[in-house]
This record gives sequence, structure tokens and C-alpha cells, in this order.
Amino acid sequence: MPPGQGDQCPFCQLIENPQQLITVGETENFYAWLEVQPRSKGHANVVPKDHKESILEFSPEEYHEAMTLVRETIDKAIDGLGADGASITMNVKEAGGQMLPHAYIQIFPRFEEDENAGTPTGAIFQHREDLQDQDKLKEIQGEMNSVSPNFETEKIEPHPESQRFKEEPEEKQEENVENSEESGEEEEDDGRPERGESIEWM
Repeated sequence: MPPGQGDQCPFCQLIENPQQLITVGETENFYAWLEVQPRSKGHANVVPKDHKESILEFSPEEYHEAMTLVRETIDKAIDGLGADGASITMNVKEAGGQMLPHAYIQIFPRFEEDENAGTPTGAIFQHREDLQDQDKLKEIQGEMNSVSPNFETEKIEPHPESQRFKEEPEEKQEENVENSEESGEEEEDDGRPERGESIEWM
């Protein structure tokens, strides 16, 4: 957390005084608490305990932990409150609707009797006919795919021998097997029965 950041962040102030929170779930690094100005019954926020400017600062492990808590909160709303569904929003940065400089994920339980039941959260966006053209979509695709995000994930390279086997043509693989048989190489008998061979119990 940057120096003095917690003094200015409303969420950090709440987290430093957790007795003020009305929690519905908690993990090692996250709280799920009820929104004090709810927009639906059971409206909750999943918030990291450490100050993070947005969800873009979550590690892969933190994403997993946060979404597990989101899932548990939805289950509690459906089974505990009788909700008929739920909407999840992750607002990123000010232009994306993020209202506070501390990451949060919102859960809105949805009920069939609500006036806006069945309305997706994406309905706030008007359809853009100027973006529906296939050439325009391909242009957007190229711009987005030109970026290689670094999400701190470790890429596991295949074993060199395994990779070589995959690259060898099938005829070469069969030749290697035949050469092995001709050389008289046999597996040592470890005393265990072959597959399908019955075991005689003493």
C-alpha cells in the first residue's frame, strides 16, 4: 500500500475497523460484505483486504480466491434469500465505472418480482451499429490481439524428449520400436503379474 493511501481510502478504513463490516463471507485475503446502500436485497461487495487500485492488480491466485468467494456469496443469496439469479459486475478504472480507488467486485441478487428482472447489466450500453461491420470487427480483433498480457502465469514447456516424439513421423517412431526389439532389450521381471494375469493367494 502506498504511504498514506489507507488514510484516504474508505475501504481501507473499513478494513482496519472490521467491526463496522456486515460480512457474509471471508477468506484469507478477501471480505464479502453487504453494501450499506444496497441496490438489491443481499447486494454485496467482495473486496481485497490489502489495498489494490483495481482488479488488474490481482494475481492469478487472488482472482481464483476472489471468484470462489463470489460464488459462495451467490449461493448464499439463492439458498438463503430465495434469489432467482444474480448479476456480477467488475468495474475497472474510472471510465469503467469504478467509484473508489480500491478494487471491488459487486454481487447483485436478482428476484423475479423485481421491476428490472431479466434485464442484463449490459443493457446500459446502446447498440453501436457503426461497430457491427465485419471489417471493423476484424480491425478491433487485430488491435486487441496485438497485445500480449503478462498475467504472471508460468508457462510449462514440454519435456524435450516428449516434444521430439511428437515431431517425429510415425514411420520413424515404429522404426525405433523395432530396433529396440531387435537389440534384445527386455524389461526386467519385477515379479509382478502381467495385466490380466490372476494372482494366486497363499
